[in-house]
Amino acid sequence: MSPTKLYFARRQKGMSFISLLVTLALAVFFVLIGIKMVPTYLQNFSIREVLSSVEADRASRGMSRHQLQDNILRRFSINGVYNFPKDEIKFTNTKKGLHIAVDYEVRKPIAGNVFVVMVFSESADIPKND
Repeated sequence: MSPTKLYFARRQKGMSFISLLVTLALAVFFVLIGIKMVPTYLQNFSIREVLSSVEADRASRGMSRHQLQDNILRRFSINGVYNFPKDEIKFTNTKKGLHIAVDYEVRKPIAGNVFVVMVFSESADIPKND
């Protein structure tokens, strides 16, 4: 091995202090984003589960839109989805029954004027009462 390569091999002992700070800042940034986003995704999972349970519930086939909306909001509350706006739940008549769509957007501040925006769209189809 040449003396030059030996010299540089002995000098390189690891990351510089600035490299360590940059790496640490990136790690903190991604942990902060994760802390902000994970509860929102868990809430969306609960919303999806509620809609699938309403879709599978035979009692929901005979309910009016108002009764269905109250039933969905009550189930949201039971599953830890609080203060969900009623106007985010849309009902559409179809040939096969009733289509329920829940489309919403969540904005979480990260730092200053930097936000994470998450857009969700969940739906369920309630067949006509036979």
